[in-house]
Amino acid sequence: MISFELTEEQRLAQTMAAQLARSTLRPAARDADEHLAIPPSILKEIWATGIVQSQAGAEATRSATLNAILLEELAVAGASFAIAAAAPIGFLSAIASQGSDAQKKALLPLFAGDSYQSAAVAIVEPDFAFDVSAIRTAAVKTTNGYRLSGIKGPVPLTRYCSHFLVVARFEDRLQAFIVERDAKGVIIGEKRPNIGLRALETATVTFDNVEVSIGVRLGEFAGCDVQWIVDSARTAFAAIMTGISRAVMEFVIPYTKERVVHGAALAQKQVIAFRLADMRIETDAMRWMTWKAAAILEKGGDATRQAQLACTYAREQAMWIVDEGVQMLGGHGYLRDNPVEMWYRDARTVSALEGVVGV
Repeated sequence: MISFELTEEQRLAQTMAAQLARSTLRPAARDADEHLAIPPSILKEIWATGIVQSQAGAEATRSATLNAILLEELAVAGASFAIAAAAPIGFLSAIASQGSDAQKKALLPLFAGDSYQSAAVAIVEPDFAFDVSAIRTAAVKTTNGYRLSGIKGPVPLTRYCSHFLVVARFEDRLQAFIVERDAKGVIIGEKRPNIGLRALETATVTFDNVEVSIGVRLGEFAGCDVQWIVDSARTAFAAIMTGISRAVMEFVIPYTKERVVHGAALAQKQVIAFRLADMRIETDAMRWMTWKAAAILEKGGDATRQAQLACTYAREQAMWIVDEGVQMLGGHGYLRDNPVEMWYRDARTVSALEGVVGV
């Protein structure tokens, strides 16, 4: 029998993240969206949770399931905040699980400090059509290493990124390469605001014939399993979309109980009550599918099918839930006075960033 009962450690961590989301992150979400940036003080609060640094510690401190739980809680406050944690998590998880001993020794300690620092997995490309096999970025072997050419983007929080894990086509298969931000030929574009996730300061990153050493290929001569990186990213996005859905549900339920129309509360009308129940059912289903994918990843199994199912289901149901949330608020749903319109924009944008995060 499958059990979704949380351990004591998971419950404590979830409570901590939920408290941070309510007290600090949620009140800052609208301002971050309006100013197109996450305040450094908020990034410091996210870093203080230890969720990112835990990926750089011993294997016992890393848990894809716990990460999924925490990302959901952060996303309830704001999807941009959750991705600010999930981006470096995706990079570090890939290094920790598939990097060589030398790569782990060189990179993991860089993210164990007290200051927020980011890195991103760069899979998505400007003309990306949700088909990983269509990646155009290419790596060719040189005398001393590799030469990378291509464009990645949108990549979140580029001004904080010290490294990029670039997925490129190499000898008819996909491989990942660790590229420093300051490497010659790495060009960070201007930040471009999106419809949603506006606080993430996304930008394109161009790799213009970037020469890298032989030791930057993830896993070195053994290479890596890019599909595992994709599975991790899809699981993370499923957790984030679950958080967005929860935020909408938890906002509209009290609203419909208080909003009186034609002499009765909206929540008492059968059509609204049924839709609220469906919101709860779908949110729980999204969460359980996400946790199942995370559990498979954590145990080293093949999570491709489950991660794809969780991500696809969460993407579809999250859009239905946020759309219902806007409709239930009527004209108020389109006003910036309420956060539902921001969650609607965020949910629509999340899927466009496939491949830049992880658990």
